[in-house]
Amino acid sequence: MQSSHAIRTVALTLAIGLGGAAQGFATAESSDKAEAVFATVNGEPILKSSYLTALRVFGRQRFYHGKPPEETLEAFRQEVAERLVVEKVMHQEAVRRGLEPDPAWIDAEFAKIAQRYSVSPEWEQSGDELKLQIREGLAERNLIDQVDQNYKSVADPGRDEVRAYYETHPDKFTSPERIRVTTILLNVDPWEPREVWLETGQRAETILADIKNGADFDGYAAEYPLKKQELLGEMHRGMLGDAAQAAIDGIQPGQTTGVVRLLEGMAIFRLDERKPAVLNPLDKVYERASALLAREQSEAAYKQRMEQLRAGAEVVFTDPDYFRVTPVVTLQDENHRQPSAVKNE
Repeated sequence: MQSSHAIRTVALTLAIGLGGAAQGFATAESSDKAEAVFATVNGEPILKSSYLTALRVFGRQRFYHGKPPEETLEAFRQEVAERLVVEKVMHQEAVRRGLEPDPAWIDAEFAKIAQRYSVSPEWEQSGDELKLQIREGLAERNLIDQVDQNYKSVADPGRDEVRAYYETHPDKFTSPERIRVTTILLNVDPWEPREVWLETGQRAETILADIKNGADFDGYAAEYPLKKQELLGEMHRGMLGDAAQAAIDGIQPGQTTGVVRLLEGMAIFRLDERKPAVLNPLDKVYERASALLAREQSEAAYKQRMEQLRAGAEVVFTDPDYFRVTPVVTLQDENHRQPSAVKNE
């Protein structure tokens, strides 16, 4: 029986997902109509078992051994409760709009669950009731997803909007400075003793002196080549380490740096070319500018719509002190007081 309960819990959790509907959690846990109510959202219940299931699911994902540190427990419990509340109001919004679950999506998701658990005897023994409950949970999850996507939907920005965004965010559309360098690298393994590094540094200083006296830089570069091919040719800022970049920033094309210590050894750089940062014309980056603006507008619209939806919900926790219970032995702690209902809007 324990294994049967385990597959029931895991399958329903998988069906509903981390963002599963509160009622989906309730369906997964109990069919007892008289079960304790944890909260009501616009008059609709979130069962206590729903909340405890959510705590277990989120706790296992976020915390070692599924148990949050005691100092974070109150915030964690409130976060989980708020998530269930938000999902409940999203499901209510879907119903208000007359949205219908997508049967094809439900069938596809159910097939994934069935395939995953088909090797387990408990899956076959679970009966039609569990499978129906999974489909109900998937249907609610699909409705919530539809509202979620709808709230993110915004009209494509117009050309004037895109131009204004481009002009106020030039950093997003500027190609970074690019440089081309030739490098002499005297390799030293990082674990080599200090004496080896000192000796290599002295040899590099000798080479630098030779170059200043007219020796061929390219000849030394061929004798002491770079191992990292990605550092050959044209590079943008950030590809080199801080020490190398700082040294190159201090010279002009045709000049050489001093000896620079790197993780790989001692290096000397010659700056061959520097291309300054360039703001790309709007026509060249229009699609990216439009996409970035649309994403920002979508995020702003989603945040505003969700805040309005949540603010309009009447939420009553039957046990608001539950969040503050300490010390905690388990995420399934049910030994808490049950005072009268308190409204939390």
